[in-house]
Amino acid sequence: MKAKKLLFFYFLIGLILPSCEGDVPAQSGEEIRLSATIEGLKTRASGSTWDKGDAIGVYMKKSGEALSSSAIALNVEYQTTGDATFSPAGGAPTITFPLDGSAVDFIGYYPYKEDIANFIYPIDLSDQSVQSNIDLLYSDNAKGFRDDNPEVNMSFSHQLSKIVLIIEHKFMPDLSGIEVIMTNVTTKANFNLIDGQLSESSANDNIACMVAPDGATAEAILLPSSSLEGIELWFVLDDETFKYPLSSASQIESFEKSTRYTYNVYLDSERIPVVTLGTISDWIEGPSYNATVPPTSETPPRMPGSKRDPYTVAEAQANQGKMGVWVEGFIVGYFSSTSMNSFSTDFSVIEEVSRSNFALATNQGETDIAHIMPVQLGSSNIRNELNLRDHPDHFNKKVKIRGDLDSYFSAPGLRDIKQYEFIEPE
Repeated sequence: MKAKKLLFFYFLIGLILPSCEGDVPAQSGEEIRLSATIEGLKTRASGSTWDKGDAIGVYMKKSGEALSSSAIALNVEYQTTGDATFSPAGGAPTITFPLDGSAVDFIGYYPYKEDIANFIYPIDLSDQSVQSNIDLLYSDNAKGFRDDNPEVNMSFSHQLSKIVLIIEHKFMPDLSGIEVIMTNVTTKANFNLIDGQLSESSANDNIACMVAPDGATAEAILLPSSSLEGIELWFVLDDETFKYPLSSASQIESFEKSTRYTYNVYLDSERIPVVTLGTISDWIEGPSYNATVPPTSETPPRMPGSKRDPYTVAEAQANQGKMGVWVEGFIVGYFSSTSMNSFSTDFSVIEEVSRSNFALATNQGETDIAHIMPVQLGSSNIRNELNLRDHPDHFNKKVKIRGDLDSYFSAPGLRDIKQYEFIEPE
């Protein structure tokens, strides 16, 4: 009887083992050797080349099949050191060809996002401070590869539009501090990685264009648009404001995918901008259009986080991740160590006061750390000019600071300070 039971046990094991085979990782096949190029218009900040650390998301699927959850590789992060060669990012698996020698296709996108649901890439263009972070690229050209041809070259194309403004003034070579705003533009949409299609969105907003420190250029990445009706371009310089409706250029009725539109903006001695439409694509010479736009007495749109309308500390805490924004508040103390609980207003031993940070709050004399933001004084020049050990007289002064909103001391913070201005008491 025991012998029969034992035989039956082995019989069951024989049935079970084959059914589990599919759960065991297969032996790796030939590794793919991936390179990637950017075709068409080069709208990334670095021009025609990839930047060190650029990461793409890669999918590998059976050749001829639609992208689905059954794809062989799903959203694997590949990264470059700055050339056209891409390798798995730290911790990411290496994509290998199927052992059976079957053909595969590749789909990719940039910039990489870890969380992609249902193959939908979410687009948000409300923050224009780092153009490469929102410059969506897509590749669906690499098809029919096998392990005997492991050199996979993915060609990426731009899926959005770009506007570049070249700004000049006859008597003012330095336009630093100018604000450039676009109103009534669509900032959010979804991109389908399966078929490379953009969804339409009816939600419009205002955006602050990315402006060079000297104010000579400004740029923005935008969703393609079939109509420019209602979109306005605002220039705010000192106390004067100019408004230019983009629909005024009769030859330009839309923004097309993968296309860059360059406008030459001239401010004359009376600060009346003359806008000349320059290049529409990087190969075809586009039409030109001149427009004289008088100053306007209208109030420009409110752009929270701008120098003209800086964030409060509470607004800055709620908008972490935005870069190159202005925050206003009082210097209410410092942090003696690397935690928010080390907040201090003690200046009795000046040698113990931190040089590397200070605390910012909307209200003078604030001591509740929930209403306080830590500010990192990273740059040596900024640190020398702002730290409380060398400048205890800065305590309780009101200041306006431009930097990046990012975690500091495990709390919403302000880092990489670029500019600052003290605000005199009213």
